[in-house]
This record gives sequence, structure tokens and C-alpha cells, in this order.
Amino acid sequence: MTLQEFGGTSGIIHPPQPLPRKYIEPILYLAERMSMADGMMVPKERRMIETLAEAAGTADFREKHGYPNLTERQACEMLDEEAAKMGALVVISLVLKSDVQRKAVEQEFFHKIRTLLEAEPVTVPVELEAHKQLALQYVKQ
Repeated sequence: MTLQEFGGTSGIIHPPQPLPRKYIEPILYLAERMSMADGMMVPKERRMIETLAEAAGTADFREKHGYPNLTERQACEMLDEEAAKMGALVVISLVLKSDVQRKAVEQEFFHKIRTLLEAEPVTVPVELEAHKQLALQYVKQ
């Protein structure tokens, strides 16, 4: 999949189509880990993950066979295309943005995942709703 930049010099990358289904579970796993990085998942983070999971057609992602045994490293290794890595960063940064009382440990988690993915920094919309719409472009089936 080739990523495309729209909107001139904004640096925001949009996928030409949603990611293949095989990437959704590891992305949702990382999103959930992001939401728990500070030791508690706030309702707004949970709702955001649920919205993305429903849009991806995987509202039951937590019940999938391999999900409970996944690790952060395994999830990152499953994301073997640049578009999947970008989608993961867009999604976990959305979850991070959903927590208005974010802590340094959450930023550290984001950077840890970016390092595991060996991915470049990601540019996302400033507004939460626009960021959510971008994330949906990656996961909506």
C-alpha cells in the first residue's frame, strides 16, 4: 500500500484504502496498551478504542484466540509494512490525545512503540475529531 500526503505541506499522511484486516488486531492491542500505560484506562480512551474496533468490524478483538498472549514486541513485528506502522502510530497517538490528563509515562510508551516499529515520526491533525477521522481511514473496513 502506498501512502499519500494530502493537503499540501501539512505532512499528514492518508492511506489510499484501509489497512488489511491482519493489521487491525495488533494495532488495537497497542492502542489498548497505550491506554493502560499510566496504570488506568479513562472512559474517553476506552470509547475511542471501542469506536475504532467497531469501525474495523472487530468489536470482539479482545476475545480473539491469540490476543491475550500478544506482547508489544510481537504486535510491532506483525506490522511489517510502512502503512501499518503509520496506522499504528496514528491510532496510539489518538488514544494518547484522548487522555486530557496524560502523564510522561504515556509519552514514553509512545516513543517505545515508535522505536520498536522502527518508524519515522508521525504528523496528525491537532483537533481530536480530525485525528479520529484520520485513524478511521486506516482501520475502517
